Amino acid sequence: MRLSYLYFTTLLFLVSKISFGQCGQNYDRDVRRIVKTAEELPHEKTRIVFAGSSTFRLWNNMAESFPEYEVVNAGIGGSCFDDLLRYKEDLISATNPDVLVIYAGDNDIVHVEEDGGQRVVFDIYSDAWELLNWIQYTHPELPVFLLSPKPSPSRWEHLARYKAVNGRLEELTQAYNYHFMDCWPWLTDNNGQVDPALFIFDKLHLNDQGNYILGRGIAEEIHATYLEERTLDSFIDQWHKAASIADSAAYFGAFYNDESIFQGTDGGEYWTAREFRAWAAPYFRRESAWTFEAFERHWYRKGNTLWFNERLDSPHMGKCRGVGVVRATKEGFKIDHYSLSFEVPNEVVSDLVPLATPERIAVLKYQQELDDFYTDSITSPLKPEERAAFHGHEFFSYNPEMAVEAQIRVLENEPWFNMATSSGVSREYRRYAKATFELRGQTLILFLYQSKRLMAMEEYKDHLFLPFMDKTTGVSTYGTGRFMDITIPEGTTMVLDFNYAYNPYCAYTDGYSCPITPKENYIDVEVNAGIKGPEGH
Repeated sequence: MRLSYLYFTTLLFLVSKISFGQCGQNYDRDVRRIVKTAEELPHEKTRIVFAGSSTFRLWNNMAESFPEYEVVNAGIGGSCFDDLLRYKEDLISATNPDVLVIYAGDNDIVHVEEDGGQRVVFDIYSDAWELLNWIQYTHPELPVFLLSPKPSPSRWEHLARYKAVNGRLEELTQAYNYHFMDCWPWLTDNNGQVDPALFIFDKLHLNDQGNYILGRGIAEEIHATYLEERTLDSFIDQWHKAASIADSAAYFGAFYNDESIFQGTDGGEYWTAREFRAWAAPYFRRESAWTFEAFERHWYRKGNTLWFNERLDSPHMGKCRGVGVVRATKEGFKIDHYSLSFEVPNEVVSDLVPLATPERIAVLKYQQELDDFYTDSITSPLKPEERAAFHGHEFFSYNPEMAVEAQIRVLENEPWFNMATSSGVSREYRRYAKATFELRGQTLILFLYQSKRLMAMEEYKDHLFLPFMDKTTGVSTYGTGRFMDITIPEGTTMVLDFNYAYNPYCAYTDGYSCPITPKENYIDVEVNAGIKGPEGH
């Protein structure tokens, strides 16, 4: 009996002290107790820290509502947002939360300032903003749930201020992509009236039944948020995995529709899903199209539209960033827009910019397309076993000096002649023009040839053939010369870019009839540009 009396007297003292806002008090002792309690816990499960005022402080059986988690009750009776901001390093950083639940604003609403007036709603909002801004800057990965100041019979007269504060707090959490939990529907009836049976004698603090309802609501919100993010993460992870195992149906089935957008790292890679599927078809005929693995991701949501940003590792592209928009549909989550980009450290930007000239990028793209052509089972000239052993062409480094301006003189009345081929079957060509250019201090001449067979085809009527040999021929390049494809120039000059030099099929496989470069198209310089000769040829 004496113990009950003592407990009741202590509780009455505590409640009378915190029934009115005590913003700005010295809470050092409470803070030390909370930090010590947190340090003594093993932290073997996901830890939820409940930071706030007496609605948390007096919730003695809080842990029972969250059996899956380790609970730290960091509530301080009478405290306000500015107190939580003042003790933020101790109550948040030092307690080391995996999830943070904040309850503040209740005492701010009834706090009386030194001038006798009530605390302005904007000032409450401003303190909350400063707190959340600090959390996002110092703990960017921390999930934060902000619980609305609750309704209570003893403070019902402040209803309008409660609604105003809750409205501002909800806007604030949306701005920071935190989670706002409105507890008013949990504690009021269908008419919006608060239920007194959920409160202790002061009609301000919840009893066991009220805390049970509050705990259930918070637990469901946290569980639903984590469950959704895990589901969303799994969805995007599986999408990336589909590319790594070349599962075209799963990869493109994840898009919202054929008009959804994929934006790649190249300036021209802005495709609808339909266009992207067509472009990527050769990649998905391999064992793996491409591989990206996320090591960081953040989700945001408004209604049925979600968006995320992620950081990725890729074996062939290094560290990248992805930004995506996802729709929640009846068929599940679907990607409506995805944009991929490289991560470029500021320290190397000046080194990279010269490498990204349009001319060099065009050559590298051409080289990649040539590799893709040879590895694609549909377009490749290689036999299956040759294709399996093919790991890409070897190219000289891009050399801008090997793009030369040539004077073009069209030749008249040139006779057709039989150009020799590797199979012994000759093909009819004629000289079309003579190209004169300067390279490495020499004036050089190459002839451009026209194929009698090809000029009869509509798609090749403007095609010219430029085979050549140079001092690298038979040494580091193919023994019968390299080729370039030229379009009939409109004027008397054109650029001959030897970075586009390629080998005939015969350099890699048998069964083809490839032209042999005429001796007149030998130039006595080293053309260290374009493709190199394959091993063994």
